[in-house]
Amino acid sequence: MGAYDGYYLYCDLDGTLLDDDKRISEENRVAIRSFVEQGGRFGVATGRVPSIIGAVEHELPVNAPCILYNGAGLYDLSERRFLAMHPLDRTRTARVAARLIELKNNTCVQVFTDSTIYEINPDQRNDPQTAIERIPITAAPFESVSGPLLKVLIAHTASDLDDLHAALEQDGMFEGLTAFRSSDSYLELVAAGVSKGTTLEDVRARCSDVTKILAIGDYNNDLQMVTLADIGGAPANAIDEVKAAADIVLSADNNHSCVARFLEIALG
Repeated sequence: MGAYDGYYLYCDLDGTLLDDDKRISEENRVAIRSFVEQGGRFGVATGRVPSIIGAVEHELPVNAPCILYNGAGLYDLSERRFLAMHPLDRTRTARVAARLIELKNNTCVQVFTDSTIYEINPDQRNDPQTAIERIPITAAPFESVSGPLLKVLIAHTASDLDDLHAALEQDGMFEGLTAFRSSDSYLELVAAGVSKGTTLEDVRARCSDVTKILAIGDYNNDLQMVTLADIGGAPANAIDEVKAAADIVLSADNNHSCVARFLEIALG
């Protein structure tokens, strides 16, 4: 028996577990390994897909199902399979995608399925982060997208995203969808009611040993997770809404091992 049997820790990646150079600090590594060695379960909660979790899977003892696609999928890395999926309606998604391109013909529109990321706009602007991380993309029209649709990512400048968001809202196109910003340059869409926070209920339903969930994140897509966790944390760089929802607001940011500091305080 370990001191943290039944404890689950979920960490957002960008802006929380990862520093600005996309690295995991040694302090965070040591703290998470110690937590797991004493019976804790660790998983990530991210907008990413299984194939691009990257260094986290290799550097840290991931032993809990991971919350992916900002809540649209719960994935077991050890078994390489989804435990739960919350897909988008295809007809509604097609209509929104077409409207986005109509509004701004260079909008980057990425459609995420359970196995592939599709870029459906042939005239889109490039997404710098996709290039930096060398994320594999398939260029294809929406009609060629196959598999369950788990999320849509829209990339543009912050001001253009504000305009796109407002136009879609005015058109009533968010019915049946949840829309949120995951950074200044990303607007994301998942099925209505889906978030990292609601997927914590999938964790509780499928992991019978859960007694307490700890979760830490920094941005709008983390808000529900921080709110619904038993102990929610916000790093110093978190937006004000997440800090207001958190049980623990840290003085350390993502560049100063905020996850290690969160564990110290949350676990006493």
